[in-house]
Amino acid sequence: MRVKLAALALLLLTLFAPAASWADDEDKESVIPPAEVGSLIDPHSQEPIDLSKIEITTQTPADRFVNATTPLVVALGLGSVALVIYTLAQGAKESQRD
Repeated sequence: MRVKLAALALLLLTLFAPAASWADDEDKESVIPPAEVGSLIDPHSQEPIDLSKIEITTQTPADRFVNATTPLVVALGLGSVALVIYTLAQGAKESQRD
């Protein structure tokens, strides 16, 4: 019984494999081809370079991000610590009333 099922599965696989490749060919025809630039020129490449806007630095974009977000992270950390201390102090006040 198992041999018959395996043979049937292989037969179906060999019969439907060409149909799958035909479907791929049809899908390729419906895809929009990439645009060809040809002799077009980038309009921004003809503008003169403003040397006053050039910034030379050793910082990467990741360094700039860290420098910009460090004060925020420190403030959130201190706020969290202050909230924990406040919560513990309130808990100590409530336990002393007994």
